[in-house]
Formats: sequence, C-alpha cells, structure tokens
Amino acid sequence: MARRVVLTDYAWPDTAIERGVIEAAGLEFVAGPAVAGTAADVAALVATHDPAAVMTCWAPVSAAAVQAPSDLRIVARLGVGLDNIATDAASARGAWVTNVPDYCVEEVSDHALALLLAHFRGVAALDRDTKALRWDPANARLERFRDLVVGLVGFGRIGQATARKLAAFGCTVLAVDSAPVPARPGVEQVSLAALQERADAIVLHVPLLDGTRGMVDDGFIAGCRRRPLLVNVSRGGLVDNAALLRGLASGALRGAALDVIDGEPSPSPEILAHPAVIATPHVAFLSAASLVELRRRAAEEVVRVLDGQAPLHPCNRPNGAATAVPATFDRGVASDIQVVDGPDGPYVLKRALPRLRVAAEWLSDPARSMVEASALKAMAGIIGQDAVPRVLWVDPGRHEFAMALVPPRLRNWKQDLMSGRIDPATASRAGQLLGQLHAGSARRPELREQFRDTRFFEELRIRPYFARVAERNPDLAVDIEAVVAGMAERRTALVHGDFSPKNILADGADIVLLDCEVAHWGDPRFDLAFCLTHLTLKSLRRAAPVAPLAGAGAALLCGYCETGPAIIDAALVQILGCLLLARLEGDSPVDYLADLDVVATKRLAMRLLHDPASRDPAGAPVLETLS
Repeated sequence: MARRVVLTDYAWPDTAIERGVIEAAGLEFVAGPAVAGTAADVAALVATHDPAAVMTCWAPVSAAAVQAPSDLRIVARLGVGLDNIATDAASARGAWVTNVPDYCVEEVSDHALALLLAHFRGVAALDRDTKALRWDPANARLERFRDLVVGLVGFGRIGQATARKLAAFGCTVLAVDSAPVPARPGVEQVSLAALQERADAIVLHVPLLDGTRGMVDDGFIAGCRRRPLLVNVSRGGLVDNAALLRGLASGALRGAALDVIDGEPSPSPEILAHPAVIATPHVAFLSAASLVELRRRAAEEVVRVLDGQAPLHPCNRPNGAATAVPATFDRGVASDIQVVDGPDGPYVLKRALPRLRVAAEWLSDPARSMVEASALKAMAGIIGQDAVPRVLWVDPGRHEFAMALVPPRLRNWKQDLMSGRIDPATASRAGQLLGQLHAGSARRPELREQFRDTRFFEELRIRPYFARVAERNPDLAVDIEAVVAGMAERRTALVHGDFSPKNILADGADIVLLDCEVAHWGDPRFDLAFCLTHLTLKSLRRAAPVAPLAGAGAALLCGYCETGPAIIDAALVQILGCLLLARLEGDSPVDYLADLDVVATKRLAMRLLHDPASRDPAGAPVLETLS
C-alpha cells in the first residue's frame, strides 16, 4: 500500500502541483480543506489518514497531530515561518520539519517597498479621497523618498534585498541584526535604540519566535523619536495590536503599513478601519512565479525524505534521524575535502595539499589553508554569511579547517554551464557579489594589512599562468610581464583569486562562493577577468550554446557594475587575454581543451592582449560588453 501524504490546507485554487509531484513518486495524496481548520480539526484529519508526511500552509499542526500517525517522517511547511508547527514534538518522534526559506525574497522585499511608497507618496490615502470625489491636491502631504531614513529590524535574505532596493532610491538604511551586517553601500549597522532614534520608517524582517512575539509594544513605540511608519511584512504576532492603536492615537507613530496582523484572517476591525493604516491580506510572499516554486519545492522535499534522503532545508534535528550525506566529496585539485558527520550534524573538512593534483609539478605551501579560512570570515562580513560557508574551526598545525555544509540543493555552476543549463540570474548575482566584495573590502583598510602577502597568488597564479606562458612564448614575455606589473601596482581590494564557475554553487540567484585559498589584497580586475575567461572558453567550445553563454557574460558584467568599482577598462581586457592563453598553454589547461579550436582561441587571446579596445566578430560574444 502506497504511503500517504496529507495536505492540511492551501491558499490557492487547486492542489494540482502538489498532487502531481507526490503521485509521480508513487505516493498517495490527500488534500484537506482549503481553509485552515483548528488544531483539533487538523489532528483529526491526520489521525483519520495516518500519513507518513504532513504538508501545511497556515493550519496549526499541534503536538497531537504530530503524534497521531503511526510512522510520521516529515512535516513540510509551505512557507518560511514555523510558528504553526509543533517542531519539538516532531523532533522527539524522529520526524523532520522543513520549510522553503528563500522562495519569496524578491516578492516580500518588493512588497515592503510598495507599502513604504504607498504611505510616503500618499498613494493609498489619495486613492481613497479621489474616488470619494475629494479632489484636493493642495492638502497632500508627501515626502521625497530618497530623504528617508529607513530602519530594518532583521537583515537576512529579505532584509538585504530590501536594503538593496532602498539604496537604489537613495535612502539611508539602518540595520539591526544579531549577526554582523554585511557591508552594503548606504547601509549602517546600529543598535535598536539608535534605529528607533533616527528612523522615519521601521520595517520588520524577523521571524516570530518566543523572543520576538509582541516585540513592538508600548516600550518599543515609546523609544521611537521621529514618529516612524511601522511596516510589518513578517508575522502579525510581532506587533501588540493594542499598543499599535495607542501609538497611532498618541501620534508616536505616523502610521502603519501591514501585510500581516495578529488575529488574521479576522484581525481587529479597529486596526483595519484606522485612517493611518494601510493593510493587505498577507500576500507579500505572493507572485505567480513564487507560488509555483513554493508548492513544487515543498512537495519535492516530502518525496526526498520519504525516499530515505536528508531534506535540503531541515529546520530541526530529529531523534534517531540519519544524516544521509556522502562520506566524501570528489577530490579537489588543491585540497582534500571530506564531509564529516559530527555530533551537531554534517560539516566539511578541508585540508590543503603541498602538491596539487595536476600533471605538472605544482607545489604550494599548505599554510594557505589558514588564509582561506580568514578570507571566508572576512567575506562573510562584507557580502553576508549566506554567500560563503561558515567557518567552524581551524587547525593551523594540520593545515585544515571545518566549514558548515552548504545546502545540497545548490548545484555546481560549472556543471550547469557545461550541460547547457545557463541561468542569467546566477551570472548576475555572481557579478553583484563580486562587486560587493571588492567595493566593500576597499572601505576596510585593516584588510589591506591582513591580506598583504601575495605569496600564494604568486605560487598558484602568477608562476603557473602568466610566467609559464611567457616562457613558452618569448615574443609575448614583455607584454605579459607588463600586465603582471600593472596588477601589482593596482592593489585596491580583497581579491578572491579563484573566482570561477567551478567554485560557485548556485540555485538561480541563490549563490555560495567557495575556494578562496589564493585570496590576497590586489587588483580586483583579476577576479572579474578570471571568471570571464571561463565563460569565454565555454562559449568557444564546439557546438556550444554561444548566445546564452554570451548573455551570462553580459549579466556577470552588469551585476558587477551595479555594486563594484569602475574597472571595466583596457587593463581588464589584457588580463583576460593572458588568462585565455594560460588556460591553453599554462600548467593548468582547461579540462575540455580537446573541444576548443585552439588556434582561434589563441588568436583571440593575443588580440585582447595587444589591442584591448578591439572586438573579434567571430570570437567570444561575451566580450562585446567590454569594448
């Protein structure tokens, strides 16, 4: 008999997506009512059908519901927050609890901006007045959006997306978070008290937990000095409704813009009727694209767990649950990499090798492992911890360190490119993160001293790439030496040193950067040229998807230009020319060399080196944006 999956409720017209994924895996699918029932209703539904998996949208999945099935394996939330699930009870009986944490980052941040604009540009109030035939533009009290100071309480994925969009308007952004806030142009990490002192608007981007429930109370509102607009796109329970009404009545708050209200779907009529309140019915997460992604990914998580695999987005550690991770990764070129099942879950152990696994004798001091660990920590502070693996501990004596395991749903970007799966969102985000790394590090002078040693860059990049090509092409030696000398003079940022598709794990615009053991304070052009080299070479393979790869290169450059320093110049193109030659004739040629037209590729490389302002009409279209 097929194992059963119960969907407790749903906020969309049908269950076709969920049913399709579940039944295609040979499982039985049972849909409950569309509208969420009470905890008792849900417990009765689960007890009746005895499922191996429960999927829930808004319905309360209580301890009784979790304990009712004979063999429950997973409770999957179709959303982000877990406040409607008895997670401890699920852990106690050995069931996973999962969510879909990143499906609606753009939508929720868009909605936060929409609410801010609707208030400060008077859209909602003026719409009501105009339709009531009150045509009175002289009494409109509107504000210039770029002059606003906006405080973000919570700076995770959604908070960072909101900050990025506010920065495009020119707003000053203050951020409060328990973790270090990654460097962003126009974003300042402050204390909550400082945010309350300075903010014209406060946007809540925090989960509903015991410690955050009712956080916006009388005391919070009393601490606000500039009569801010309160925007809540997270959870209604973060705000004390009575305190909110008192704050509006006293003038301590100029208004509230709420997508979520405590008591929904039947919140306080007094709040809804208040003229200073803009309200939407918990739809910030919603778009056609996000809804399909949410439903599909939640159902796939259920199938994954019932197939005996670990979930991609676990929110607990069930008693007796298997870790289900491989014993080792594929061997790296420069390091031994293993996945270790530790007492607190799996982690990655990385140990640098003194001799790299290539045909040439390529030696490098394994002490570079400590440079990589330090660089990962520095990068986390600049571009965000979500964008790099978290360093857990280091062992200098063994030249190794441990990192948190990256979610397995993220795929290797090189493998995707080679298989023809080319997502411009990945390239754009890669460019944005690289630009943020370079621009953010340039504003941190202490990093210049910390990463001033270029020894590993010399060992792993200059000698095997630039010097080796110069040795094998004496007629190019002077030009190549000039390019190397130019990089040595232009040391303005923290350089990753190995910024290539093989070191980027991605799912669309969700990206994690790896392998920065060549990190140093240097010329940021190297990183951008290094990645463009790989995209260019892939576009020059026989039967390659040239147009999509060209689009990826353009997206990378555009993303970089949004956030990074102004380095798109002739020096960048010349570095690119040298690197193209290096991947043909250096100590580390590309692994698809046999698929390249080597003569045409070398001709392109030499043209870029000698005439960086030129374009090759038959060469790599990805370069056209450079010229």
